[in-house]
Amino acid sequence: MIHIATVHWRDERWLEPQRRYLARNVEASYRIHADTSYNGDGPDAHAAKLNALATEIAQEAEPEDTLIFLDGDAFPIAPLDGFLEETLSRFPLAAIRRDENLGDKQPHPSFCATTVGFWDQIDGDWSRAHWTNDVGWEIDDPGGLLLKTLMERGVEWHPLQRTNRTNLHPVLCGVYDDVVYHHGAGFREAFDSVDRLRAGTIPDLPIGLAPDPPVGLAGFAWKLRAKRWYIAEKRPVVRRERRLMRENRELSERVFRWLQEDESFWLRV
Repeated sequence: MIHIATVHWRDERWLEPQRRYLARNVEASYRIHADTSYNGDGPDAHAAKLNALATEIAQEAEPEDTLIFLDGDAFPIAPLDGFLEETLSRFPLAAIRRDENLGDKQPHPSFCATTVGFWDQIDGDWSRAHWTNDVGWEIDDPGGLLLKTLMERGVEWHPLQRTNRTNLHPVLCGVYDDVVYHHGAGFREAFDSVDRLRAGTIPDLPIGLAPDPPVGLAGFAWKLRAKRWYIAEKRPVVRRERRLMRENRELSERVFRWLQEDESFWLRV
């Protein structure tokens, strides 16, 4: 039996394509455990929901049952059974790893396959933890604690890596091992680490320019300095950020239309 834990948030339109592609590409018996409450907006909400679904599954499943974590905007695009059988016979866990996002190192919750028994054995947890990416930024995302656990236990796991034909975006609309598709923008504003690098980092306030303006003439001088800093340093970054977000939204909508119309849409991304 395959147990699939998936979270859908804010947008219910991904329910139908995910279930359609699962039905098309999974032959074994499976059950979908979905959180479709569409609430919980905090930074840790997604991990907490996945952990709760895993606990629910463990109460009814057998240790040898397959456990799949799947983002609401992710699904198999090719027969999954053979991949699961072969991969989980060699590794206790397989998951998307987004090397293309400036070297994300963690198993990504968009797709992760293991067994109920192994998840219980390692006290699996999708909570956040830190790592350093390829450009030296400290990253704190879901899957960080799982990465730490696997490293501490010396567990070798199988990373599904990006195999896109075209790469309309460096991270969004990802195809992994030619078996799983992850849209990456189904439930959030699409802006990943690679986008931040392209837009530039928000500059810090200059030394001597306190966050809160003083009063009187000193306040007037503060406003002049703050305005010069904003126009010269911050505004260009904000404009690039907004442009990239707009382009990502347009790409997301275009590819969603493709996947509704064409079973092989993923060959175009």
